[in-house]
Amino acid sequence: MKISQRNMAMILLGVIAMSTSGVYSLTQNVQTTQTNSGAQESPVILGHITAVVKDQYGDIKAYRQTDNMVVSNGLNATTNLLFGSGLQTTTAPPGIFKYVGVGTGTTVAAYTQTDLATQRGSHVLGTVTAINANLGTGMGAKIVGNWAAGKLANASSTTTTINEAGLFDGFNSTNMYARQIIVPGISLGTADTLAVTWQITFAHS
Repeated sequence: MKISQRNMAMILLGVIAMSTSGVYSLTQNVQTTQTNSGAQESPVILGHITAVVKDQYGDIKAYRQTDNMVVSNGLNATTNLLFGSGLQTTTAPPGIFKYVGVGTGTTVAAYTQTDLATQRGSHVLGTVTAINANLGTGMGAKIVGNWAAGKLANASSTTTTINEAGLFDGFNSTNMYARQIIVPGISLGTADTLAVTWQITFAHS
């Protein structure tokens, strides 16, 4: 049987139309989907700081509280301790962050900071207790640093105003984990004591 050129052209057009329809139908039925695991999380590190000044009779003279800032050096140290990743810190390897320092500097806290602006006295070894939360909503540690009378304000400086606090892994020039300014600053006399409490909590947002 002979097929004319006109009929051949019509047959080819039909084949092309069927092929195109098949491809379109196929692409319409292919969809990109994202599996929902049902358990997605965004863990965060939360911090809070309180500062309390008492006079020689144990009465509270001043009380301050504020959220703290975990600096980049602290995050790097955390990652190194957990995973041995070797990120840069002020000193290596990082130690245990249980030392508290205070100062008179008023520079606003920033992630890039690695020390107090103007340290006053020495870091003190804090008392560490665990923070336990029900159902895994948050857990961490509370670190309390205490300065006895005469340690911050003394014979050479009978009064001093504490404007900043930081959490460290040792005495003097060591890794800083967090810092925050205290507003307004706290004035201490020679008979006054100071207690600074850091609370660091790991939580699911």
